[in-house]
This record gives sequence, C-alpha cells and structure tokens, in this order.
Amino acid sequence: MKVIYNWIKRKLKYYGGVFGLIFYSFLSYFTNHQGRKRVNKVLIMQIYFTGNQALKIITMVSFALGAITILQLFSQLSQLGALELVGKILNLVIIRELGPLITSFIVLSRSGTAIAAEIGTMMVNDEVSALEMIGVDSLRYIVFPRIAGMIIANIFLTIYFNAIGVIGGMFVGFVYGRISFEMFSRYVLASLNFFDIFMSLFKSFVFATFISSISIYHGFQAFSSTQVPQVTTKAVVSSIFALFGWDLVITLINYL
Repeated sequence: MKVIYNWIKRKLKYYGGVFGLIFYSFLSYFTNHQGRKRVNKVLIMQIYFTGNQALKIITMVSFALGAITILQLFSQLSQLGALELVGKILNLVIIRELGPLITSFIVLSRSGTAIAAEIGTMMVNDEVSALEMIGVDSLRYIVFPRIAGMIIANIFLTIYFNAIGVIGGMFVGFVYGRISFEMFSRYVLASLNFFDIFMSLFKSFVFATFISSISIYHGFQAFSSTQVPQVTTKAVVSSIFALFGWDLVITLINYL
C-alpha cells in the first residue's frame, strides 16, 4: 500500500510540476511587461532553432511517407476500382494522424533533447540561480520562450509536413499510377475538410506543449554534470509516453 501511495505521490508531483511550468510561465509573460523585448528575442531564436533547422529532415520524411502511402494504396484500390478513396485515406493517414505525430517526434529528437540538456547544464553551472539573483524571472526568460517557440514552430512544421506529404503522394501517383495532378488534387480536396485541418493543428499544439514542458521540467532536475544525460533520456522517454497518450486521448474523444 505504501508503494502505491509513494508512486501516486511522485506522479502527482511530476504532473503538477509540468502543468505548473505551462500555466505560470504564460501567466508571468502576459502579466509582466518588463523585459518583454529580451524574452521575445529568445522566443524568436527558439522558433528558428526548432523550425528552420528541422526543415530538411521534415521534407525528406514527409515526401517519403506520402510516396509510400500512395504506392501501398494504389496497388490495392486500383484492383477494387476505388481510386477516389485515395484522398480520404491520405487525409486520415498523413494530415490527421502521422503528420502531427511524426513532426513532433522529429522536434522531440532535435529540440526536446537540446532543451533538456541546455537547462540541465544551466542548473549544474548555477546559471539559473544567478539569473534569479539579479532579478530575472526564469519562468519568463527560460521557460516561456521555449514552450511558446516550440508550439509555434511545431504548428508550422506540421502544416509543411502535411503539404509535402500530399505532394509526395501526388508525384508518385502521377509517375506510378498515371493519376493526373488535377485528378489527384480533386480527390484530396474533396475529402479534406476544416475539421481535419483543425485536428492536425490541435494535436500539433498539444504535442509541442508537453514535449517542451516535459523537457524543461526534467532539465531542472539536474544538479550535477553526471545527471545531464540522465535527465535528457528521461525527458525523451516521458515525452514519447505523452505523445502517444495524448494522441490516443484526442483520437478517442474525436470518435466518441
């Protein structure tokens, strides 16, 4: 019984810390205008680091995913005479599900780990304490720009991923299946609706929020140099659980 109690206590402390970082960092930013330009500069740098530097791998993965999806679909649907379902399935597979999920995995592997290691190193070198001693709010200067920057970058990367994925499918559909660009576009647009786009962006928003906050939370748990790689690994594992957990919850709510 004591083991269960301690486990629940640890989980409550962990989730309370993660949600607290999200809530109080945004509250601190929007209620205190002092030093806003400096915080915004860090925010822009985070958006650049997360977004621009991930474009190459996002392009490769999304194009390949769209191409592979169409290759698999065409061989089956052409036999059934149901090629008009290509657009619907492509929307479900890429735009609503794999687009935001894979984009968030890429962001986690690059930026999430970097954030956890960066903040862990700052903690070990007492940089966070030094900032607070001179009156700098760590929630505004460290936490908020990293969470907000990752959210903004992840949303735009998801849009880009979806677009390149569809283009990849369109290219393979033309080369392999002789489906004209006009016909392929009609298939996709006929099945695409506002809710599909909203769900993709909403998932992207939720995933980025928890990837960033979990990475920051674990980074703050480093108190020696040997703990930096440990907290980085914990941040990745915890973020993966959060990604799949929130993806399952959102999808289940969607189909209830």
